[in-house]
Amino acid sequence: MSISARTKYEARGFSMVELLVTMVLAGIIFAAMVPLFASALKKTSGDNFRVTSTNIAQDRLEKVRQLPYTEIVADSAHPTTLPNLYNPAFAGGQFVTTYYPVGSSKAYTIAYTVDTYPSYKKVIVTVDWSGSGPNYTTTMKTIVMDPAAVSATSTANPYPTPTTGYTLTVSFKDATQVISPGVAVSYKIGTTTYHPAPTVAQTFPFPSKTFTVTWTGLPGGRNIPYTVTCHSSYITSTAPIFHLLTNGWIKFDTHPGGS
Repeated sequence: MSISARTKYEARGFSMVELLVTMVLAGIIFAAMVPLFASALKKTSGDNFRVTSTNIAQDRLEKVRQLPYTEIVADSAHPTTLPNLYNPAFAGGQFVTTYYPVGSSKAYTIAYTVDTYPSYKKVIVTVDWSGSGPNYTTTMKTIVMDPAAVSATSTANPYPTPTTGYTLTVSFKDATQVISPGVAVSYKIGTTTYHPAPTVAQTFPFPSKTFTVTWTGLPGGRNIPYTVTCHSSYITSTAPIFHLLTNGWIKFDTHPGGS
């Protein structure tokens, strides 16, 4: 082959047949990918609908929980009665059964179910969306306790007072800094204030840097406030008022700012 013939062969480009074959192959590939794109778009739309319906259901449950217990009623057969979650005018229209998200023309339908039990109500909110594709449904539930039933029911004390009372132990960052009158404990029952004495009488100075003072047989409970006051050669400090619910420890910084 001569130089001029080879140059002419190399510069000739694609033939019509080659272009047609390429276009056919590309069409086949694109046609195969279209269902994948459609499926991905459909799944994304479905996820958006589910998120929106979940948010609607959660919002309605929160609004239901803010209602007075006696007003939590759902009677779809009589939508004009009050109170009634199905009444469009109830609670300022917060529970309408058709909802359009902002900027959307797609309607979500909300249904309510209220099952009443002796001491509580079970509330079920169901949100549906029906479009050109499959229907999407979200169901959420909550329990609302009857305040009257709860207040009338006695419960066991989670912090029962032991038969021998509670023990309170006070320690110090540096016990040698404690001075007379030392550490004082007081608690109040009703209008009466009590000042119990420690198990072992305090003598000053304390014999060592690490030392503790203990009170035993103390009453406890949420309605009995305690105050512990510690006197040192640097400062007189008072522990914030607290309630003795278990045996406990308190540590005072008897040398604030020191080592």
